[in-house]
Amino acid sequence: MSDGFARLAGIAGGYAEARILQAAVALGLFDALRDEKGADAAAAAGAIGADARATGLLLDALAAMGLLDRDGRGYRLNELSATYLTSGSTRDFSGMVRFDALSWDAWGRLEDAVRTGRPARRPDMYQGDETETRIFIEAMDSLVRARGDAEVTADILDLGDPRRLLDVGPGPATYPVALCRRYPNLHATLYDLPGTLQVTERYVRASDVADRVECVAGDYRTGTVPDGYDVVFLSNIIHGENEAINEALMGKLAKSLVAGGRLIIKDHVLEGSRAETDAGTVFSLLMLLTTDGGRCYSVGEVRGWLERGGLVDVERVELPAPLTSSLVIGRKP
Repeated sequence: MSDGFARLAGIAGGYAEARILQAAVALGLFDALRDEKGADAAAAAGAIGADARATGLLLDALAAMGLLDRDGRGYRLNELSATYLTSGSTRDFSGMVRFDALSWDAWGRLEDAVRTGRPARRPDMYQGDETETRIFIEAMDSLVRARGDAEVTADILDLGDPRRLLDVGPGPATYPVALCRRYPNLHATLYDLPGTLQVTERYVRASDVADRVECVAGDYRTGTVPDGYDVVFLSNIIHGENEAINEALMGKLAKSLVAGGRLIIKDHVLEGSRAETDAGTVFSLLMLLTTDGGRCYSVGEVRGWLERGGLVDVERVELPAPLTSSLVIGRKP
């Protein structure tokens, strides 16, 4: 009983730790502590332009949460915060923390969303505001880089010697860049909404494979999707759409493949019942809040879309922890 109560109490007040972390990232507090000598509360407050007493309270909370070390001389980063919460780190997770903060108001309207079945914010895939678009795309890159999703996915996939890849909804292009590095003869087409591609192009230009990547603006719901590809890749796309759109999309993308080509979906794919305990079940509530009918789908549902789209040999490939998604792959006969 005591363990159960502790778990319940932790869930009930879990929002507090999330907001502490989000505030620290927004204030630039972790970057302010990058000096190995650390800083006391007054010095940290001066660095971020904040009140010294309030900053001390925040620093104490972060230390109690295990995100900072503290001694008689002040506060300093530990391995966790230095790796994942500073802008100079290649595994900086701060972008995802900023996106979680952007979602705060929507989560506050969960009760209304459950009553009405309607999203808590405009379901525009963060295209209505340039700042929100940037935060969203940077969050996707931040999450994938911190966990290593792109490298793990590229290592697990055995694509032979592919020449043409179509990534539908690539966001920050993290996956196609990793795949182009893995396969030296591969050329990638990135197909996404115009607002997103303005951010995408910055990531492509900064990569070492920019000469093998092209960006094409379009809307996969309504537009014509390019064809003639060995591989079509979709990461974190299907959970943002309803069943009808996903089924139509699979049929459309199957036509973009050459014979023998493969359609690869990476997403929170549930094993069976949508009621199971899974990261995807919690994520489905975020989709309720932010999309028009999106949720996480079972492997059976995804297999059905692919097979009805004309694909065969559909298989699910598990990805190792800490990744929380899996691959579903179908082949065009």
